[in-house]
Amino acid sequence: MAGLRWPDAQELLVLLLGLLLVCYLIRARMSNKLPPGPSAWWQLVNIFSSDRKPPHIQLEQYRKRYGDVTTLYILWMPIILLSGFQTIQEALIQYSREFAGRPRTRINDLLTKCQGIIYAPYGRSWKQQRRFTLTILRNFGLGTITFEEKILEEAKYLIDTLKAPLEGQAADPRPVITSAVSNVMCMIIFGRRFHYEDKTFKHLVGLYDQMLRIHSGFWMRICAVFPIILYLPGPQQRIFENQAAILAILQGFIEQHRETLSGETIRDFIDAYLLEMEKERDGSPDSMLTEGNLLHDIHDLFLGGTETTSTTLYWGLLYMMAYPDVQVKCQKEIDEVIGRSRRPSMEDSSDMPYVSAVIHEVQRYANIFPVSVVRAMTQDTAFMGHQIKKDTLVLINLYSALTDEGQWKHPHQFNPENFLNDSGEFFKPDAFIPFSMGVRACLGERLAKMELFLFFTSLLQHLEFHWPDATTSPNLEGQYKIVVEPQPYEMLVRRRETLGDL
Repeated sequence: MAGLRWPDAQELLVLLLGLLLVCYLIRARMSNKLPPGPSAWWQLVNIFSSDRKPPHIQLEQYRKRYGDVTTLYILWMPIILLSGFQTIQEALIQYSREFAGRPRTRINDLLTKCQGIIYAPYGRSWKQQRRFTLTILRNFGLGTITFEEKILEEAKYLIDTLKAPLEGQAADPRPVITSAVSNVMCMIIFGRRFHYEDKTFKHLVGLYDQMLRIHSGFWMRICAVFPIILYLPGPQQRIFENQAAILAILQGFIEQHRETLSGETIRDFIDAYLLEMEKERDGSPDSMLTEGNLLHDIHDLFLGGTETTSTTLYWGLLYMMAYPDVQVKCQKEIDEVIGRSRRPSMEDSSDMPYVSAVIHEVQRYANIFPVSVVRAMTQDTAFMGHQIKKDTLVLINLYSALTDEGQWKHPHQFNPENFLNDSGEFFKPDAFIPFSMGVRACLGERLAKMELFLFFTSLLQHLEFHWPDATTSPNLEGQYKIVVEPQPYEMLVRRRETLGDL
């Protein structure tokens, strides 16, 4: 062992140049019908870059140079980037199934075993998980008054938490916002809400936050390109340690439900899944309702149902402080339509065009998912004059649709007029696609819309939000953590005058 040594800088440079040569030779043998794009240096630079800026900034530069259909490379592996609303719409609607796959990478296989909803490949298992999940959500009253009441009850806890200890002193609202939104998912999945200081609850929420940071970090990028590193000791093993900790907690909830399961009362998602799994075990031996899929479905629901909505609300409060005139106009409309004593209802949204426009503008301008979860082609496809082979990776540049200059009045400004017509009525442009489109559009879109309207309206009905330092302005530049979230901030919370009972 004494004779072993690390290669010096010159030897590493030779190895790197050799690797690049191999990449270019492989690329030269590929079809010349792929769209144009930058060189393979792009990924080599970005893999080893410590820059945490959102990826859409660089992708938009490529779009301007190469067009709405661009080829990027991870070494010799091509990735097709789709930009612009018309291009995205054609791909995800007219070629919906062809663009509906997920890449079979080694790291995804190890983390999910192709189970669940978010990262599962397009096929029978994914279709059954999605269909069954939507059925359960409908059965539990999604879109009904009963479901609204659950969200409004959580909004009450959130408001009480914000106005009691935080009034008069600046504090970061992110933890309590995340806890409130997480509790809505807990009621759906586990059949109960948790106190914000519950140890298990805080630990689970913290693990998900840690997971997002790990998955957007340096080692995740390295392991995606060089899978062999997954089998070596080192800091990259935190990816699996974090996943194991999350799944262990979720498995514990499943076992608790199994011990108290009763066919007479279906308490939540886990109950419904376990009962249906038992039913199909005898009648449908090839059913894809399995223990593994249940575990990963819960994982995906908690992740997707918490992070997107809580981050959007976090942005929303920041924008209300950055644009206090918008906050005042929202509160004026809330007072006129709802008042101070009655709880909001989804039925109110049709009578509140300005508040609806503001909520949608927060989603558009915050742009928390500038690039959708990576897809893969399910078959060889001729698309817009290019031949794209099966299993080719595809990125959907949602940011380009949400800022498309041909679709929006003020594409690069925060302005609720993007969702108001000349008569002041709410309207939604076709290019508003923060939940993506087609067969793999976000299945939690309806739930997210309910939560955003009810939480946002309840908060502004009873509280005012102020930037604590009059000498500075809010920082509206985001940071990338799978989703784009605000830089951590503190705010002042004040009760609105003459509050009614919540």
